[in-house]
Amino acid sequence: MRVINSYILIVAALLLATTVIMTALGQPKLENYYTFYVLETLVVTELFVLLSARARRALYLVSLLLFAGFLIILAQKVIAVLA
Repeated sequence: MRVINSYILIVAALLLATTVIMTALGQPKLENYYTFYVLETLVVTELFVLLSARARRALYLVSLLLFAGFLIILAQKVIAVLA
């Protein structure tokens, strides 16, 4: 199995497990799901440093977009606390 296939399989399994666990715990807030998804994806991406340079660049862009979404959610929460 190629490294990229392993990466996709592991990320998909982690996201599925997170969804099942958080749903079972009754988590109603969507931003909590997104935060966990981003953290898991970033951690798995950092663990897969053996990817090709082309795949690493593509995953860097995905990680950057996910992190930007995380910062938007964080900014919304900070504004809500300060307002």
